Formats: sequence, C-alpha cells, structure tokens
Amino acid sequence: MSPYHIQKALSLLLLMICLCSAEQEKFLRGGNQSNSTSIESQEFSLLTSLSQRMKPQPILYNTSTSQPLTHQFYHLHHMKSGGTSLSSWIRCGSSRADPHIPTASLSECSQNFYKMCLSENKCRERFDTSSLMNYCSPLAVVNYFGWNNHTDDATASTTRTRAVTMMRHPVHRVWSMFRFQTKSCFKCKNLTQVYRDIDEGNTEEYGSGVCLPQLQNHITRNLQKNINVHELDQIELSDEERVKDAIDSIQNSFTVVGVIERLQETIELMSYSFPWLAEEIEGSDKTCPFPHSNGSPSNNRCLNGKHWHLPDEPDEETRKAIEEHNQLDIMVYEAALQHFELQKVAMVMDDTEDME
Repeated sequence: MSPYHIQKALSLLLLMICLCSAEQEKFLRGGNQSNSTSIESQEFSLLTSLSQRMKPQPILYNTSTSQPLTHQFYHLHHMKSGGTSLSSWIRCGSSRADPHIPTASLSECSQNFYKMCLSENKCRERFDTSSLMNYCSPLAVVNYFGWNNHTDDATASTTRTRAVTMMRHPVHRVWSMFRFQTKSCFKCKNLTQVYRDIDEGNTEEYGSGVCLPQLQNHITRNLQKNINVHELDQIELSDEERVKDAIDSIQNSFTVVGVIERLQETIELMSYSFPWLAEEIEGSDKTCPFPHSNGSPSNNRCLNGKHWHLPDEPDEETRKAIEEHNQLDIMVYEAALQHFELQKVAMVMDDTEDME
C-alpha cells in the first residue's frame, strides 16, 4: 500500500471516529438514541451517494461521433463568492483538455440578454449544443433549460449533469459586493443606510437591476429549484420552504460544493472529481492555477472622483445589519459547511475503496 493510500485510510478512520464520537456525545447529553441513529443513517446514505457522485471523470465524448457530450458540466455562479475566479479556472482546464469544447454562459448581470433568453427562447439552441455552461442565475433556470441531465445519443443513456458551485459566508459576500459596486449600485451611501432605505421602501434611486437583491438572501434564492423562472423575485415559498429547497440543492444538485473560506480544500475536491481542473496534468505544459479575479476597485470614485476607503471587514453595526437581512443565507451556509465536511469523507471513502 502506498504512503498516499495509507494517509487516506488513516484520514477516513479519524473522520469516522470523530463522527461517531460526536453522536456518542449527543447521546450522553441526553439526546434521543433513535434520532441519533436516524441521523447517522441519513449521513451514511448521503456519504455513499456522494462517494459515487464525486468519482473522478474526464471530459466525456459521444461514442459514435467523438464529439464532446452536451450538457455534461455546469457552474452555478454566485456573485462575489469566488465565482468569477472559479469560472476562469474552469475555462483554463477545459480549454487545455479540449480547445474546441463548446461552452456558453447566462448571467443576470447582463439583464437584456438574460431576459431575452428566458422570454424568447432565442438562446436555447446554443445552450442545447454546449458541453459546459456557466449559470449566474437561480438553479430553477438551469432546470428550465434542461441542464439537470445529459444524454449520450449513441447509447441513449441519461446521466445527471455534473456541477459545481462556490459558497461564501453571507457577511463576507455582501460586504465584498458593497465594496465592489459602492458607487454604481449603492450610490456611495453607507451600507446601513442602504438597508434602511430597503426597509422603508425608498429604493427608487437604486434602480431595478441586480444590485439590491444581492444584499438579501441572494444565495438562498440562487439555490431555489421551485420558483417561477419568469418571476424570479416573486417567491411564494415560506422561509422554511426556501431554506429546505436550498439545502436540498446543496446536498443533491452538485458534484462538489466549494467554500471560498476553505479554498485549498475546495481545489483538492474539485481537482479530484474533475482531473482536468488540476493545476498540472500529464502531457500538457499549460498550467491552471486557481486565479483571483474581480477584486475591489482601487478607486471607487465616491469622494469627488477619489477613493472612499472601506475596510476589509465591516464594522459591528454593519455586520449586524447584514446578518439581519441574510438570516436564510446564514442557515444555508451552515448547511453547506456540514456538507463540505461530508464531501471530504466521501472522497477518502472512494479512494479507500479503490485501493482494496
């Protein structure tokens, strides 16, 4: 057995001991044994599913035409969550694997194009013939365009489309968005004032684009499957239903869910499931390190054309305002962190099975 596999096996053993110890501690504190067993069973079932879902897979090709399969991979991009960097990394890896692989993208930031694609269906043909997609939109839009699975025409077999997304703590994400669009979106006002304007309904000066929705449970909204794609901001679900739908998406819609605060581990997980994303691959001189894109501007021009310096972290009052307006996102993010740990175990499980 190689040192690598020994290390993986030991890691799996340690993680499983930790999981069992946590369940035992809950029981000793008076937790219900049947509930504990049920939770443990659910986690094991999810781990088994994740282990299969995360198995390494190359770019796939039609067995009869040798053309890349359509609908085989997409990235659900959340603004200011490392999504632009992740998209650049995916482009680097995919073009290195196959310079001619067809790709497409759809983003709410390009409002006119986005609305045209949804209302007139003029984009569907291009999306239907693409192998890779970048969706900066709710998951419901992904399903609307039929990107939740793909079919090999030669074998008529249908397979779940492999997908990735990147999560970020809601406070960090919102603050990053505010620093990134301080003038164009938020009119150089303090973020606490922007929130007061939202609460009081004084939002006319901010326009009707994507700016203000970014400040309120945007990640939960992006992970919704059960909403009308033509009325994305008229959500009729209760808060409980929204969180449940978003967590179900995290657990069942993606091959890998990354966390920007755990970037190196995220890179390892994604490179494991998608070997063509690795920084270096055998047979190619091209390297694909994970980039850092779309940082905050050096001059936001808020002070008579000069820069209004904003700290890396919000002050306590601003942090509290962000948290109050993103309670759903905080719950979803916590669920994503738990799922992230399960992914790490699932990857080790798969490696351990391979060495038997």
